Amino acid sequence: MTVAVSGIFIQIINDERRAFAAQAIQENGQFIMELMSREIRVSKVQDQDSSNCTATTLTIVHPVNGAVTYSLTAGGVLQRAVGGVTTDLSASTVSFSRLNFCVTGSGTSDNKQPRVAILTSMRNKSGKQIITFDFQTTVSSRDVQSEFEN
Repeated sequence: MTVAVSGIFIQIINDERRAFAAQAIQENGQFIMELMSREIRVSKVQDQDSSNCTATTLTIVHPVNGAVTYSLTAGGVLQRAVGGVTTDLSASTVSFSRLNFCVTGSGTSDNKQPRVAILTSMRNKSGKQIITFDFQTTVSSRDVQSEFEN
């Protein structure tokens, strides 16, 4: 009886650890996707078309912050560079195994609204089980400055 109860208790502890790891990945992924989406939405995306989703960096021109670049380090850390200052966006408990941008409509003379699809895969760095989550979102860029000028 004790062996059976101990086995169930250990399984519950393992399930709880897995759930906490999944929650950390999900929260960090949602935060990052929302941050990037907000900045892309109000920024200018120009001459970066990559309809085949091979772009691994994205540079936008934000109306307040200026040039903002998103990229992934070799160690799987998502970074945001603004004015020579680079900030790590991903938590120390997770790593990115994929960051791709699908950019369409960013040509200067194509008369299309720029659209950026962000494709990511994130996983936990520690624990007995490695959990991977895929995130994807698509954002339409609106150059706010040109709207106010017209």
